[in-house]
Amino acid sequence: MGLLEGALKFYIAERRGVPVILTPGIGGMPEIVTPTHPILRVSYLSPESAASEQAISNAKAEVQGRHPLLLMTMPCPDGPPYRSGVIFWRNQTVSINWTDGKHGKAALNAEEYLAAATLHNYSWGSDLVRGARGYFLSGPSDASTLWRIARVEFDVAGRQMFTLSPVRLASGLPDVDFSTIGDDLLRQKLVADWGDVQKCLAGNIPYGLITAAKNVAESLVLVALGKAPGKMTLEQGLTEVGKRLKDKQPLALPLDFLDYHLMSKLRILHGQCHSDRVVISGRLVEPEFALTVAADLVQVLRSAGVAR
Repeated sequence: MGLLEGALKFYIAERRGVPVILTPGIGGMPEIVTPTHPILRVSYLSPESAASEQAISNAKAEVQGRHPLLLMTMPCPDGPPYRSGVIFWRNQTVSINWTDGKHGKAALNAEEYLAAATLHNYSWGSDLVRGARGYFLSGPSDASTLWRIARVEFDVAGRQMFTLSPVRLASGLPDVDFSTIGDDLLRQKLVADWGDVQKCLAGNIPYGLITAAKNVAESLVLVALGKAPGKMTLEQGLTEVGKRLKDKQPLALPLDFLDYHLMSKLRILHGQCHSDRVVISGRLVEPEFALTVAADLVQVLRSAGVAR
């Protein structure tokens, strides 16, 4: 194990305009080290915060801030797509003397980072104690990634060793073409709502994704029934779609019972995200489950003949 991989603290400084990482050497004096695995800027989200677009937006801002949490990644024994690592937090700005391994060098101003140790000192520890596994968010603001805490262990030095599981869709979104939709208003709404689906998926906004996907399904139901916008709710529209399928009556889109049930799931999930339903049920829709609506919607779009 290298000096950095086993470190309880390290320093980040700037030398000749280039960021450098230093850790205390055998003699105690910091020396420059090169990470063997990426060190990622991250922010923590509780399960409740992961359900809030504003909280996710704040977490993205923290990742881009001056002193975010850092995840020193390591090889994961569970293999892909899991990742392991140790969280470090910024403690203070210090002036350090350092060495290149041969000679002492002039002092540098550096940010001191310490490894997260005692679990109850951190918000993720409090969440784990109550049985709620939170998330770490990483990545640039327009392509952020959520990682759920799968496991936390402690190494011999007392550092928290995280195993993280990605919250993501198994595959990308297909090309979609709504040009065959005759109603101009519905076509424009479908294009706008599909754009929201893409943004929510790319930005890891799972609850916004449910709403956007529900809106697409709502317009598809109206197209299938030949109804104008505002004439019926999604529940009413799905009831009519189900009746026509059962009676073998024609629809303007080639939907089947699988599509009917997938869109019904979207409607129900959207209702489960409302505050009153959350209070009644006593639980949130988990982000991983929320993301499944993208695959459901893709299936419906393919049946409707607008996705390739």
